[in-house]
Amino acid sequence: MSDGVKLKQLALRTWQESIEDDVLGSAARLAYYFLLALFPLLIVLTSAIGFLPGVQDSLLTQLARVAPPEVMTLVRETMSDVVSNRSGGLLSLGLIASLWSASSGIASLMDALNKAHGARETRPFWKRRLKAIALTFATALLVIVGSLLIMVGHHLGGWLEHALGISEALAVVSTLLGYLTGFALLLLGIAALYYFGPDIERARRRVIHGALFATAGIVISSLLFSFYVRVGPSASATYGSLGAVVTLMLWLYLVGLMLLIGGEINSELGKPAMSDP
Repeated sequence: MSDGVKLKQLALRTWQESIEDDVLGSAARLAYYFLLALFPLLIVLTSAIGFLPGVQDSLLTQLARVAPPEVMTLVRETMSDVVSNRSGGLLSLGLIASLWSASSGIASLMDALNKAHGARETRPFWKRRLKAIALTFATALLVIVGSLLIMVGHHLGGWLEHALGISEALAVVSTLLGYLTGFALLLLGIAALYYFGPDIERARRRVIHGALFATAGIVISSLLFSFYVRVGPSASATYGSLGAVVTLMLWLYLVGLMLLIGGEINSELGKPAMSDP
């Protein structure tokens, strides 16, 4: 079977399975859980990297590269409000609650991936929740490391610019490396979710193809959505002060949709009919 025929067959079967598994409805459910988990996760991240000057700004800068402008405005305002009204004595308790809430979004994605693979959840609640928390920690660590690497790269680029007198070429290389680092870490995080999330046999765990699709899909759809938000009619004209929240929900819906389609691709590739040469 030629590669073109295989690709066409994979696309058709993925589309059919996505319809049968109600991927559009599952993505809407994921968007709701992601909305609940987004700010707690950002709270955990900003609390963890608060002692690293400049990393928090680098984190928000990387998020702003794909998130629509209205979303970033809402994120910055909400984070500022949370930090200014946060009690120091309740910081530890608040971080635990934030971590639990953030892991709920991962747990919901694990359920959706089980559905994509046609798997039944057999893990006990405590084990499933611990795995969701571990994946949340892993995601947070990847974000922190990525932000730190990008920040160090920018500082190194600035030092080289002053030392060697290189400006334009170095700025282009620094920006390109920032995008590549963010893409690679996003790919690694999604691959980890696909590998450890669903309750399936190790032999059926195909991750790289779906992870590549989901990563590229998230980046491309986010950039296109950001462009639409800039040139299209404002959501505030219809929803008023809730326009930014609606924009955030739509963006999270696109992210969830790409993740679920990537899971469907991995599921199809793990079936014998697609594994035959």
